[in-house]
Amino acid sequence: MSYINDALRKVQKEKESGYVAYKSIVSAPGKELYRPSKWLSIIGLLTVLFFAAGIIVLLYWPEYKKMPAKAPRQAAPLAIVIPVAPQPVNEMPAENIREPVLKTKKAPPEIKVEPEKVDAKTLYAQALKKQKEGNLKKARNLYRKVLKIDPQNIQALNNLGVIHMKNKDYKKAIMLFNDAINIKHDYTDAHYNLACLYAQKDDVPRSLFYLKNAVRFNPEVRKWAGNDGDLRVMADLPEFKKLLEKK
Repeated sequence: MSYINDALRKVQKEKESGYVAYKSIVSAPGKELYRPSKWLSIIGLLTVLFFAAGIIVLLYWPEYKKMPAKAPRQAAPLAIVIPVAPQPVNEMPAENIREPVLKTKKAPPEIKVEPEKVDAKTLYAQALKKQKEGNLKKARNLYRKVLKIDPQNIQALNNLGVIHMKNKDYKKAIMLFNDAINIKHDYTDAHYNLACLYAQKDDVPRSLFYLKNAVRFNPEVRKWAGNDGDLRVMADLPEFKKLLEKK
């Protein structure tokens, strides 16, 4: 028994001697281990960063100075708004405003006599009356008005030629008689009056020429010629007598 007790004590001593060797490492129960401060780590990290930044600045600073300086960026100018006076609205004049007109069905046009033709007939009647009354000046003016309205009026041309013939204006008279003949070549009165005109001028050949034309177009001219004083200059001529004989 004593032997066993000695062995146990020996083992117990060895166990206690093992804990003494690791006493500085293993803390006693309830005590915290020793740790280095966090601030020392942060200070060390910042020191390294500042050191690296200094090296970068030393390397790139000469090239940065060579770069052209940028012009300061200008802000866009504000648009200036100029107030405009309100313009008056031009109103259309009342007279230019057209009112809507209702369309109605048109009646067929009435057939009317042209007023110019009516006036020409009225003027011709007045001129003929003045001519018969012996007012040749008034008759001449009225015949001219008729011809302005109706230049193809052969009666007005013929009667106006007779007035000029009585006034010894043979040139105008011949022109008017020929105008009537050009419009109507078988117009008897114009041929007969030319025969009288040339007889007054003692131009017998031309007088007989137009007298023959008048007789050919109207045999009643023989009666006119036998009693016409303008043709007396040819009364003794056989050709004139033969022309007046009835066939």
